[in-house]
Amino acid sequence: MHNSLAPKTIMVPLTAERPARLALRAAGQMARELGCRLILAYVSPEPGHMEQVGFRLESLDQIRDRLEGALGVIIEEEFGDLPHEAVARVDDPGDGILALAREHGVDLIVLETRPRSLLERVFVPSVAAKVVHHAPCAVLVLPAAMT
Repeated sequence: MHNSLAPKTIMVPLTAERPARLALRAAGQMARELGCRLILAYVSPEPGHMEQVGFRLESLDQIRDRLEGALGVIIEEEFGDLPHEAVARVDDPGDGILALAREHGVDLIVLETRPRSLLERVFVPSVAAKVVHHAPCAVLVLPAAMT
């Protein structure tokens, strides 16, 4: 890849329920090979949901620190000693991912998508589709690992 096309900042959206291992692995490998800045992003649609998954709402810094703690083992397995930042936002997941990408000058968003039922595809908007269509940067969408 020509250096001028290489991303300088990569963001991986995460949730405590779905840790996006494949996205973490891909982003980590790219960051290691290209010397990119890595950002892990947690976006929750409502403050109550963040509390339910163990994130206190005193400050976004504390939410970010809890994200690192809750997913610390998985992040360490995929990144090792690779430096990274964690950010958090209370927002619609798609809107929040897009806003964080703009705020942090992200060049590439790496996210996972999961299989969706017909009803979900009809009635529940896809976060991945929203990000792909409205992102201010390139987006790499990977299928969620089947367990």
